[in-house]
Amino acid sequence: MGRKAARRNHAGRRANGFSLIEMLVTLFVLALLATVAVLSLPGEQAELRRSAESFAARTGAARNEAIVSARPMAVVVGPAGYYFEERRSGGWQPPDARSLQGGDWPAGASLNGQTGNRRIIFDSLGLASADARLVLTRDGHSAVVLIARNGDIRTEAR
Repeated sequence: MGRKAARRNHAGRRANGFSLIEMLVTLFVLALLATVAVLSLPGEQAELRRSAESFAARTGAARNEAIVSARPMAVVVGPAGYYFEERRSGGWQPPDARSLQGGDWPAGASLNGQTGNRRIIFDSLGLASADARLVLTRDGHSAVVLIARNGDIRTEAR
């Protein structure tokens, strides 16, 4: 009779709680979900990086357009954003290509402490008029776009 009572008592305790394995699995799943949620939130660094990558891609498209059309193309970079121009009819004109529309920097971002506009020209060989290191910063985060005289364009996040 003592054995049956012990079994009954043990079964009653198990029905009222969780085993250690069940608790650990639950905590693991919750930690995994929390990690996914935190990583999917867009941070300031991610927004700066996306903006820098978009600028670099559009600038690369302007360089390619200069090569294909055999006409100089320029990117004009300022404290608020950037835009593109092409040389035709003796002056700088806005390009017709939709991919070469300018853009604004994210709200609150600044560019190298720049106060005026800077023009970088790509010739018909795709060479840039000057080396450029453009640093986009906001709230202690930064993203860098490097334009080399040979026409290479790349981004770095810091």
